[in-house]
Amino acid sequence: MAFFETSDGVKLYYQQKGEGNTIVLIHGWSADHTSFDQSFDELSRNYQVVSFDLRGHGSSDRPEKGLSLKRFATDLEELMEYLNLQDVTLVGHSMGASVSFEYVKIYGVQRLKSVSIFDMTPKLVNDGDWKLGLYHGKYTREDSLKDLTVINEDFSEFAKPFFKITVPYLTEDLLNEQLDQVINNNTPHVLSAMWHAMAVSDFRDVLPNITVPTQIVYGEKSTLYSKETAAYLASQIPDAKVVPFESCTHLLIVENPGKTTQVIEEIAQLSYNL
Repeated sequence: MAFFETSDGVKLYYQQKGEGNTIVLIHGWSADHTSFDQSFDELSRNYQVVSFDLRGHGSSDRPEKGLSLKRFATDLEELMEYLNLQDVTLVGHSMGASVSFEYVKIYGVQRLKSVSIFDMTPKLVNDGDWKLGLYHGKYTREDSLKDLTVINEDFSEFAKPFFKITVPYLTEDLLNEQLDQVINNNTPHVLSAMWHAMAVSDFRDVLPNITVPTQIVYGEKSTLYSKETAAYLASQIPDAKVVPFESCTHLLIVENPGKTTQVIEEIAQLSYNL
């Protein structure tokens, strides 16, 4: 197992495989690098692929400090600097896309060649002027405060209804199996801190600064974000293309890893043919 130590002393697990142009994969909230496992192996046949566990997730350290999107973006930059990665195709699913937005906000696109955003919004919480956030525009600031209270008191009480909404086709047995895995593999204080980090973020002003070729990928059956959210992202990012995943929910990268691999290869290849 390979680990990298950040400037503030946190050890992050990462894996690196393959040769050629570089793809970096960033997982979502409560997940880890294994979310991209099937695509990782396929992509590594033609590319250098890096995936890692964000701090507080998977096999990385679970500190009390640095639980913010800003620090996550700094971790990403430090990891890419450590591995001497340039001309990167940056792929983020869900919160991983938020890390990508934050990365561009702080560091720009100098190290990037292209970006792929999988099923995410630039602003999680909806309000009077914004209806393209979580739950197809129905998630409010008050909802986020209630959820944070529940996560802090008993994460399992939040997790079951959340995953039931996120993956509605799961049977009760499969849902409970998924819940056991998520609960056992995560630390509540990390999940609470990062839910809060996403809830208070607004990356709409960042989108025009993503000046490299970009994919906006969404699940047509996603109960979290809508096709209108994807269309908005594409309208605000200068060189963006919308890619729908038929019959897929928010967990599209594990529901259809073959198409996930295909679309990442398309954006990576496009960017290097420019």
